[in-house]
Amino acid sequence: MDFRTRRWWRTGRLVVVGAVVAVAGVVVGGLVLLDGDAGAVAADEVTGGVGVSDVSAADLHKVARTRVYFGHQSVGNNILDGVPAVFAAHGVQAPPIEQRRAGPDAVGGFVAHSPIGENTKPIGKIQDFAAVLRGGMGRHVDVAVMKLCYVDITPDTDVDALFAAYRDTISALEKDFPDVTFVKATVPLTTQPGRVGRLKLWLKSDDGYGSAANATRERLNELIRTEYRGGNLFDVAAVESTGPDGSRVSGRHDGRPYFALVDEYAADPGHLNASGAQRAAAAWLAAVAKASAR
Repeated sequence: MDFRTRRWWRTGRLVVVGAVVAVAGVVVGGLVLLDGDAGAVAADEVTGGVGVSDVSAADLHKVARTRVYFGHQSVGNNILDGVPAVFAAHGVQAPPIEQRRAGPDAVGGFVAHSPIGENTKPIGKIQDFAAVLRGGMGRHVDVAVMKLCYVDITPDTDVDALFAAYRDTISALEKDFPDVTFVKATVPLTTQPGRVGRLKLWLKSDDGYGSAANATRERLNELIRTEYRGGNLFDVAAVESTGPDGSRVSGRHDGRPYFALVDEYAADPGHLNASGAQRAAAAWLAAVAKASAR
């Protein structure tokens, strides 16, 4: 049968000739967010509106003098790609950025970084981050940051067990390396699926790119925020889901709130384009600057 699709963006309703599917729509910052149990999350619950102009030249000079290690995977590369542009916008010389797992014998500040573990295996990433620090990096740096990836968290993830492993590992590292400040990080997000993609997700299990996965990421992120609120926290999820006008891309899945990556920041469903990379880099640099002030 030949079905034709008509869309009414303002009402958030998808009508197919021959079959009607009514869904709730939430308008956030001009975007209609669709979900089986949609609902807006207050924009001020988590602040993420960090732009390039929100990081001061003084912060950047501080970072340039700081020895930093960043353990990550591909979204981390996106963030680091945005770092030079943030420094250039303020007329400040960026520190050397090198991929390495051993501490450099360098005078002055630097950013050493490396992939950690394997995607989809978050416990292994946490363990590998600790191994890099204990393998010598911990003696060479002032600040250390570890970030998981969106692919590490799916609707089937045991959030409580993963958070416990993260918290306990960071706590042990802080005890063993008292001269290193550890910046904690939330988990990045994926974009809202398109309407065709959303319909497919209703017909099959969430493959890690739908609202169920983002809702699971939000459960973990809220545990991280609660544990480290007021401390050294890089809230990449808040940055990714907050548009330039301060609105949040949000919704609900089975009654649980979630946030999603702003389309304007996305190179694909999970990675950052140049604009998103610079906003995330600015927030990352602000977090490092705060940590280096200890």
